[in-house]
Amino acid sequence: MEIIIYLFVAVFILLLIGLVYTLVKDFKEIVLGLVNMCKPQLFHPLTWLLSPIWLIGYALEKSFGWDIIEKYDDSDGLEKYSHTEILPFDFSMGDKYIIAKTSQKNVELLLEDFLDFCDGKLRIENFQIKSTDHITVQCPNQITFYDFSILTQHFCNDIEDSWGVFKSGRLDYYSYSDKKTVHNIVGQTGDGQKFSIYTLDDLYKEQHLKINDKLKVKKFDWNLINNGPILKFK
Repeated sequence: MEIIIYLFVAVFILLLIGLVYTLVKDFKEIVLGLVNMCKPQLFHPLTWLLSPIWLIGYALEKSFGWDIIEKYDDSDGLEKYSHTEILPFDFSMGDKYIIAKTSQKNVELLLEDFLDFCDGKLRIENFQIKSTDHITVQCPNQITFYDFSILTQHFCNDIEDSWGVFKSGRLDYYSYSDKKTVHNIVGQTGDGQKFSIYTLDDLYKEQHLKINDKLKVKKFDWNLINNGPILKFK
């Protein structure tokens, strides 16, 4: 019996030594990872509580030039991508869709979660859900550019294979949440122009796409927008 206890103690000590070694060896990476995990995100209330940690890291970096906040190509410490031109458009004059490879139930849960955060004028009954290989959510015409961008981001954060799509007589585009940053949506217009949308901008006033053809953007199958059967909310 004593031998077994000694073995357990020896294993525990070895594990403890390994943990201490890892903490010492990767201390910088662990701290940086913790700071960058605390970036405030709209649909993750816990990050609001932890956001002072990220803000302290950002302030230290700006004040002393320390390399704390994650950087990405063509973006600053707050992740806003640069652009070469601005493409304005009339968001009210077009159809808005969310395309997602998921279940109807999950779509309804995500919509309900989103409606708790939007301006209160939208109701879940204002959305239509259609289904074939992907679920297509047709958004109400009165949804704002800001709310549509946040809804796109919300779906993309939960479902990898999801998109926000806008179609009008003058402009078509698809978009999705940029996984390399927190507050950027990226996409491409129907004529091939790559763009970003920064969700911390005033998207009620700044109704435009920021063109940057150097962005890396995933391809989208336009055939996913379909005329499948309309599903009733459960």
